[in-house]
Amino acid sequence: MYIEQLLKKKPIIAAIKDIDDLSDIPKDKIDIIFVLRGKLSNLNNIVKKAEELDKLVFLHIDMVKGIASDSEAIKYLAQEIGIDGIVTTKSRLIKDAKKENLITVQRLFLLDSESLKTGINIVKSTKPDFVEVLPGAVIPELIGELKRELDIPIIAGGLIKESSQVKELLKGDILAISTSRKGLWNSDFN
Repeated sequence: MYIEQLLKKKPIIAAIKDIDDLSDIPKDKIDIIFVLRGKLSNLNNIVKKAEELDKLVFLHIDMVKGIASDSEAIKYLAQEIGIDGIVTTKSRLIKDAKKENLITVQRLFLLDSESLKTGINIVKSTKPDFVEVLPGAVIPELIGELKRELDIPIIAGGLIKESSQVKELLKGDILAISTSRKGLWNSDFN
């Protein structure tokens, strides 16, 4: 998959919280953006600016104000706004996004062994393109188990603050790191 190749070369995903964060994204270090927050009224501007920067845009659809989390919203975002993919905790949206040929990221919060088991079952059922595991900084040992159970690339996110944490995670079964820490956006990790 094309995006997997991009992430192998540039494993940091810029997780942005507003349009102003786009101006801080280094052109040569980041290829993919996760829009973590937004409003329907400014999504067009965010996507246009990201496209001008030649970045792929994934929208965390669960966190967008003014748009429902349903199949019509997915269709609108794909066809009218022009996002490249979605990030969601809602497994039903993965299926809807796949119908619209969007790249899908199933977000999982791994808090204990039960959430790991539930997460594995969800991913096996929905078959997203990627799994994002949170909190990435505190669960490296669970990633191995997740990888053994699933044949899907894993992204780690949440509570990753230091470049040493990124380096350690990328040595293992993690393909990429999503982070809103702008200091990590400029680092080289390949």
